[in-house]
Amino acid sequence: MKNSVYRSPEKKAVFRAVYDRFLSAMPFVKHMINTPYGETFLLEAGASTSPAVLLLHGSCSNSAFWFNDIMALSDRYHVFAADIPGEAGNSSEFRLDLDSADYAEWLACVLDALDLPRASIAGNSLGGWMALKFATLHPARVEKLMLFASGGLAPIRTDFLEKASSTGTDGEARAFSEDITEGMGIPKEILDFLNLIFESYTPIMVPLPLFSPDQLRSLTMPLLYVAGLADDLLDSKAGEAALRSSVPHAEIHMLPDVGHMITTPFTWMLPFLAK
Repeated sequence: MKNSVYRSPEKKAVFRAVYDRFLSAMPFVKHMINTPYGETFLLEAGASTSPAVLLLHGSCSNSAFWFNDIMALSDRYHVFAADIPGEAGNSSEFRLDLDSADYAEWLACVLDALDLPRASIAGNSLGGWMALKFATLHPARVEKLMLFASGGLAPIRTDFLEKASSTGTDGEARAFSEDITEGMGIPKEILDFLNLIFESYTPIMVPLPLFSPDQLRSLTMPLLYVAGLADDLLDSKAGEAALRSSVPHAEIHMLPDVGHMITTPFTWMLPFLAK
């Protein structure tokens, strides 16, 4: 029996109503497509004749958090942002198996449904892990790979995992941790939405599987990696070392005084995609 990631049907309904209000104010095309891995919700912007770029959000997030990036990219690119199944969005509420190829095959099905043989793919945190999973299994389908504070390159910091595991016990909802933002100011409306996400669903609470050097060496496509040196969640320096060792052609930007949250990915995506 599949278990929903939402804490109750009522919490799912309240969250999705608020999410849909956010989406209704966004000038993007909204899609729901069917895959063998469940329904997938996407945002779309830009001309269909432009090069395709697909965006994958992080955990405890959804496609709405790519708003500024979609706006910045859509003048030159055909942009899609997918809600990941098993995350806090409008896609299937059932999480796929992280230890299998399920998420890579889900993404292959999404590209097939969009009639995209190839696309440039950007992923943030969990989305970066999924982009890596797809790229290592289907490298011919990835034009360019863009990773922001990506999982899968280095272990999660033990102290962060212990802190996260110690909260939200006995059925209590976890609250958004501003440790992730390293003191960065967040508008109240966004902070309220983040806390609603944490109140509504159960996030992934296990470390993401790491990619081996052999897997990383299969990434022959142009690759961009951007991470914060003050990341409290992931060991970004270890992630950098893994890429420099196995993917020497990677373009790497390590940002001082920046935590896990990379606020303007398009700043690095636009020049990278233009090369």
